[in-house]
Amino acid sequence: MPGRRPDRFCTRTLAAIVIMAGTACAHADGTEPPPHVPVAMPQAVQFRTTIEVSGEIAAVQSATIAAQRAGVVSAVLFHSGETVAKGQILLRLDDGVERAQVALDQAKLDQAQRTLARDHKLRAIAGVSTAQVETDQATAAEAAAQLALDTARENRRIIRAPFAGTLGIRRLSTGDYIGLGVTITSITQTSPLRVLFAVPETELSGIGFGNGFDFTLPDAGQSAHHGRILALSPALNTTTRARMVEGRIANAAGALLPGAFGTVTIATGTPVAAFDIPATAIDYGPLGSFIYAVDRKKHAAVVRAVYVKVLATTGAIAVIAAKNAGSLETVVALGGFKLHDGETIIPNAATAPLQAGDAQPGAKS
Repeated sequence: MPGRRPDRFCTRTLAAIVIMAGTACAHADGTEPPPHVPVAMPQAVQFRTTIEVSGEIAAVQSATIAAQRAGVVSAVLFHSGETVAKGQILLRLDDGVERAQVALDQAKLDQAQRTLARDHKLRAIAGVSTAQVETDQATAAEAAAQLALDTARENRRIIRAPFAGTLGIRRLSTGDYIGLGVTITSITQTSPLRVLFAVPETELSGIGFGNGFDFTLPDAGQSAHHGRILALSPALNTTTRARMVEGRIANAAGALLPGAFGTVTIATGTPVAAFDIPATAIDYGPLGSFIYAVDRKKHAAVVRAVYVKVLATTGAIAVIAAKNAGSLETVVALGGFKLHDGETIIPNAATAPLQAGDAQPGAKS
């Protein structure tokens, strides 16, 4: 019995060697299964290059509110930073004299109208002359004009908001005496806002009325604010060779303030056909950037190297020109450097296609 153990050991060892040799021969014969490779579905888009220029926020309407008449402040009806409606009363000056004058004018007008009405009746029975009626008409018209004049003077003792907006800092209190032209406060319309920026002459192609743009503050934590072009200057600046552009931003949340500077990102040039693909799908070779397209040949998936022009890359998304790329249905999303042209693969069906909500580099339409 002890003499048989070496024979069993040799037999098992010989069997293992045979199995390993058989496996090596199978690999050498090309029977190794195709690799599993993650793939993605390109998304067809229209791409435009973008430029970044400096932009300034300005108010659509902004005014300094000042006293139209000198006098004593009888009532201050606003607070600093308050949002007011157009025509809202902000301040009253003492207007006792003006109110009395308006009351006197009203009484004179009422009397003139009564006299005119009586003489009209008398004229019907030849009780008064035509000249008297005409004099009564002139007297009534003069009284009405005097009432309108003194009413306007009275209204100048009342300060109203010229438009809807946000008030600045309050500069006076009830009982203060103010002179003609003294500043009371300021008012600024904060929604919508103007965006002013200049586009170089060499980048004007494709920029026009209604085009969209994004405005971003220097603070990295701020999100971009979308706006649209409202007007373009009819001439270039002869010094900078740039064209001034005015845009509008809704600013409904009030995050932007007039006077702020930031970066305007705007699309320029003619839209070109392109594809969105994962940035990891781009490989680099001696002849440039290329991707692996996945073609179906009978029941197999075979990769094909396609040299492409990369238009932009932002985050995990790259944009390639559709020209010369051919028809792309599926591309290798990751690990292309391990493959070679014409190799058979097993596409990883678990990889999700690009979604419309993914990050979009450049400008798409």
